[in-house]
Amino acid sequence: MNAENSTLGQKLANWMLDNRLTTLAMILLPTLLLAWALPSIEVYSRFADLLPAKHEYIKNYNRMKQTFGGANVVTMSLEVTGEQDVFTHETLTKVRMLTEQVDMIKGVNHYQVASIAHPKIRRIRTTAGGLIKSEPVLPRVIPTDPEDLKRLREESFNNDIVYGTYLSADGKAALILAGFDEERLDYNVIFTRLQELKAEVEQDANTKLYIAGEPMLKGWIYYHSGELAFIFSVTGFVMILLLYLHFKSFAGVFVPFLGTGMACIWGLGLVGWLNFNLDPLILVVPILISARTASHCVQMMERYHDELITGASRDSAVRTSMGELIVPASIAIFTDAAGLYVLTVSSIPIIAKLGYFCSFWSLSNLVTVSILVPLVLSYLPAPKVTGGSEHKNIFSKIMGGWGGFLVSKKAPVPIFGFAAIVIAFSLFYAKDMVVGENMPGSPILFPESEYNVAASAISGKFAGANQFSIYFEGDGPHKMKDPKIVATMEEFGRHMASVVNYGGTRDIPDLVRSINRLYHYDDPRWSIVPVSQRDIGNTLFMYEAGAAIPGVMLEYMDLEGKNANFVVFFKDATGPTVTAAMNAAKEFLAANPMEGVVPRFAGGIIGTTAAGNEEVERSEIMQTILIITVVMLSVMFTYRSITAALLVFVVLSMAVIINRAYMGFRGIG
Repeated sequence: MNAENSTLGQKLANWMLDNRLTTLAMILLPTLLLAWALPSIEVYSRFADLLPAKHEYIKNYNRMKQTFGGANVVTMSLEVTGEQDVFTHETLTKVRMLTEQVDMIKGVNHYQVASIAHPKIRRIRTTAGGLIKSEPVLPRVIPTDPEDLKRLREESFNNDIVYGTYLSADGKAALILAGFDEERLDYNVIFTRLQELKAEVEQDANTKLYIAGEPMLKGWIYYHSGELAFIFSVTGFVMILLLYLHFKSFAGVFVPFLGTGMACIWGLGLVGWLNFNLDPLILVVPILISARTASHCVQMMERYHDELITGASRDSAVRTSMGELIVPASIAIFTDAAGLYVLTVSSIPIIAKLGYFCSFWSLSNLVTVSILVPLVLSYLPAPKVTGGSEHKNIFSKIMGGWGGFLVSKKAPVPIFGFAAIVIAFSLFYAKDMVVGENMPGSPILFPESEYNVAASAISGKFAGANQFSIYFEGDGPHKMKDPKIVATMEEFGRHMASVVNYGGTRDIPDLVRSINRLYHYDDPRWSIVPVSQRDIGNTLFMYEAGAAIPGVMLEYMDLEGKNANFVVFFKDATGPTVTAAMNAAKEFLAANPMEGVVPRFAGGIIGTTAAGNEEVERSEIMQTILIITVVMLSVMFTYRSITAALLVFVVLSMAVIINRAYMGFRGIG
């Protein structure tokens, strides 16, 4: 011990090194306690974890999804690749088989399964005796006679409920929809079963099955998550190699890995104790935190080696390096943790959970780096280190020369000039950053991936796999049968047709017009909405009463006719499409109020994505401001300098601008 004992950091370092067994026990006990919870950690996804639960759209969505179904939907398109269309006995048999099989997958919402082979999708025809019958589009016995198949084709093309929604415009593809529950699902089971069905129908070279939708995307993520073991292994090998090349000693590799491993136990242990699930989407985050931990370990060891180079003994080198770094390292670790903790302000559960356990994980470096590393070094033999310029490698010489230039009088002009150029370019490109997805399909997977190819194929053949639900909430039963309300809905549908990437609608006016025409011998002149509430109600009642199963009306409105589900289909769910859809809907509904009816936003994948985008945009700005504020206050408190805090503000602000510019330049949403 020496005069350095006068500083607080040195006093703490000396006390812990003088009482090494006590200090070691203080580290090991909580480590064992946290390690106890590691086996209870489960890796799975929940659709609800991706939704901002406090957002108005999600509150309305959660309230209405029990009636109208959720956004966790699988979309399948069975496409014929030959010259024929889907109206062959073999292809229609496959459509029915897919419909029945997907309805048997665990977790499916049976009321949210639909296709031309499902009993709830109806056709209305008039018999020779003048009777009007409501029957499933696909008869129980699939016809083999060419004339029967031709008649079925004609009826389907004239059925507005089917054409464009469940049957492509060219008749060469049929759509199957299946909604799934949003609580815990086994996405591996769903993915595996869907892939088995795909392989089964594609044994015939003339048919191709495309599968998209959120459950399928999660399945692909699970499928590729096996690659993480390889990624982690390569990352670990590279870290070992770099550490060995730098330190050229066992301790140089062992100590950083010990500190990093201990931090992992602390961070993941908290996940187990809090009963959080680990979503495959965020499994890469531990690599980033571990790399930060390893960096802190290397800094501590570098300072220890610097003391050894001057001729200090092992004990003196450990005490000095620990005493000098414990305070600045603690500040750096605290700001890391505080920056991550700011994520908890998000109302998106997956981000908030990430903030809780990652901030604790980062904060654990106060123990696993600032204390454990010096403690371990105090037990290990001192490595042989050499100093002086003659012993420096080429990289050390380059960095030393660069450091010397930065503190010279020649540096300000080129450095500030370069910074000004970088900021100018960054401000130019930062404006192009898009909140939300920036490409059709999913940016999680490459554009040429099977999932994104399927999403593109489905959007090309049908109205679109991306639903935008606006809920119309009436003040009493049968409100959705009011001719004025129906007329406004019809105008609303025409207004939404002008939105970019619009595909079509599923709404009460289209249903009423279609049924009214079919009930009048398929005369196109009767493709109109009746003028009285009674006639509209009778039309809808006949459609519901003629169905073989209950609930066929729930795609459009509830059984009381009090609330309606107006669905607009879009070709993709990119940021620009979602924003345009929301703006167009709000603009029309604000300008055309309906007496006794309140429009509620929003459901479907477009509505939930809009809520997520708005929450990300709001919380990202708030989190950035909070992170910068926390770091500035920490620096100002530690160094008692406003100038130091302002320097940090400039650096962090530049980092934010450059990051946004890079995202805008690369087209990253």
